[in-house]
Amino acid sequence: MGSTSSDEAQASASAGSQAVYYPERAGGLGRVTTPVGDVHVANINGPLTSASRDLGRRLAPELREGAYRAFDDYVQRISAESGSRMIAAAGRVVGGAVLPRLLRQQLPTAYLQMLTAFAEGAGLDVEEALATQQIWDQWAWARAGNVRGLVEGRLKARTHSPLLASSAVVVPSEERGILHAFSFENAAVERWDRAARVVVMHPDQGFSYALVTSLGFLTGLPAGMNAAGLTLSTHPGPASLGDRAGVPLGPAALQVLNEARTIEEAVAIFRQHPPMTSWTYMLSEAASGRSARVEVSPLRVGVEVEATRGLVVRGGPSIAELKRSPALAREEARRDAHLGSLLASWRSDRALPLVELARGLGGDNEAAPGADPIRIAEVMSVIFEPAAGRLWVAAGRAPTSLRWFVPLRLRGAHGEARAELDAREAPVQAWPTWQESARGRAADYYRNAYRLYLEGEDPQRLLITLEYAVALEPTSARYHVLAGLVALSALRGRRAEGAFRRALDAIDEAGRRAEVGLYLGWALDLQGRRKAARELYARVSEDAQAHGVTRRAAAAARRRRFGNREAQRLHIDFMLASAL
Repeated sequence: MGSTSSDEAQASASAGSQAVYYPERAGGLGRVTTPVGDVHVANINGPLTSASRDLGRRLAPELREGAYRAFDDYVQRISAESGSRMIAAAGRVVGGAVLPRLLRQQLPTAYLQMLTAFAEGAGLDVEEALATQQIWDQWAWARAGNVRGLVEGRLKARTHSPLLASSAVVVPSEERGILHAFSFENAAVERWDRAARVVVMHPDQGFSYALVTSLGFLTGLPAGMNAAGLTLSTHPGPASLGDRAGVPLGPAALQVLNEARTIEEAVAIFRQHPPMTSWTYMLSEAASGRSARVEVSPLRVGVEVEATRGLVVRGGPSIAELKRSPALAREEARRDAHLGSLLASWRSDRALPLVELARGLGGDNEAAPGADPIRIAEVMSVIFEPAAGRLWVAAGRAPTSLRWFVPLRLRGAHGEARAELDAREAPVQAWPTWQESARGRAADYYRNAYRLYLEGEDPQRLLITLEYAVALEPTSARYHVLAGLVALSALRGRRAEGAFRRALDAIDEAGRRAEVGLYLGWALDLQGRRKAARELYARVSEDAQAHGVTRRAAAAARRRRFGNREAQRLHIDFMLASAL
C-alpha cells in the first residue's frame, strides 16, 4: 500500500507490545487487553449441547447487560412513548407466550436443544431465551414496511435510522490470501461495543469455528470462520416479504460453520432452512479464493459467485425506509459509492492489505475520517484471514473499525483446540494517530452524545457534550446541525440559529442546504421572528432541488408556527444529523 508511511507501520508494530492476553480460567473468559478496549475469548469444547450450557454459564454475569437487554429496553421505551397500553400489552403476550410456542415448532431440534442448554446455563427462563431468537427477524420484518402504519403512526422511536446495518468486503490478497472484512452497526451503542466476544466452538463432530458476537447473544448477526477455511457474514436483505412459518436467523449460519467446506455446501444448508424474512450472506473459501453473495428469502435463494475480483455487500435500510427518508437515502448512496470505489481500486498485490481494509470499513481510504464518514453506531468489526486460520477482531468503542484489530488464531501454536492471541502478529490500526487527534476526540464526544440521547438525557446537558465536538472540529457541518437540533429541543432558538448558519457555510449539496434552511426557519420561529421564518419556509417549499419531505415540512411550517411544543417533541436522528 503506497500511501502508508513507515511511521504508520512502526506504530502498528509498537502496538503489539501493548496487547496483553490473559488466558481463560475455569468458568471464565480469556481476555486480550489493549489501550482502547478488550476482546474476550471463550473456547468451548465437547458436544454442542453441553458446550452451549457451558457458554451460557460463562456469560451469565453479563448477559442481561448485553444487546438483548438493550433491545428489550428500546422496545419498552417506544411502547411507552406511543401512549398505547394496547401495544405494550400485545408485545408482552406475543413475546412471552405466542412466539416461544411457535419457535418450538419451527427451530431445528438440535438448535432448540442448544438454545435451551444455553438458557439453563445462564440462568435464563427458557421461554425468554426462545423469544430473543426473533429479535432480528421481528425488527427486519417491521422496518421493511410490513407494519409501517403502526411503526410510523404510534411508535415514535428516538432514532429513525435502522436498528441494524452491516457492510462486508471480500477481496484477494497475494500476501495473505482471501480476506473477508465485516462491520456491524446497531443502535445499542455502549452495550454492544463495551467488549467484543469471540466464541470458539470445538465440537466433537464437525469443524471448529469462531463466532464473533457481543454481550448476551449466542449468535447476534452471525459472522464467523471455520477450520475448513470458510467464512460467513450476515446482512439485512433487500426484500420485504416475511413468512412467520420460516426459521429464525441463526440455525442455518451455525450449521454452515459447523459442517460446510465449500460455498456449494453452505448454499445447500441455506436451502434447508427457509427464513422468516430476507437475509444476505457473504461467503468466502480459503482453498479456492472464491467468494459468494447469497440472498435468502422465504421464496428463493439467489447465488452470485466471484472467483477473482471480490465482492461487497451493504445491508441496511429497506426500500420503504429509503423512500421515507431523503437523509437516509443520501447516506446509503454515499456508503454504496465508497464500497464500490474500494472494490474497483483494489489490487491483490497491496503491501498492507489489512490496513487498507480497516480504512475501507472506517469510511475513508485517503485520510483519517472526520464527522461525515464516521459510523457512530458501528459496534463490531472483524477481518477474517482464513488461509492462516486467523481473525482480526476490533477492540474499543464505536466506531470500532477505527480502533485496534487484534489478531487471534483459531487453534493453538501446536494445533490444539484452543483459540488465543497470535503473538506472531501485531495489532492493526487504520489510522494510528486518529484516536488522539482532534477528529478522533470529536468522534468520541459525538458517540457519547448519541448514547446519552438514546437514554433520554436532558437536552441542555446533551448540548454541552456536542459543544466539545464542535470546538474540536469547527468545520464539520454535521456537528453544527446536531448542535442546532439539540438547541431547538432545549428551546434555545438563538443558539440553534447560529449553529444552522455555520452549517450552511459548510454545505454545498442543494437538497441538504434546503433541509438545514428549514431548520433555520424553525430556529427563527422559536425566537418569535415569524415574518423572517415564513420567508425562509416559502423559499424552501418552492425550491425544486429540495426533497419532497423537506418541501412538505416547510409548507406546513408556513401555515402553523414552529413553537415550544414542536421543539420539545423533536425527534433527532444522530446518525444522519436530521429531524425529518
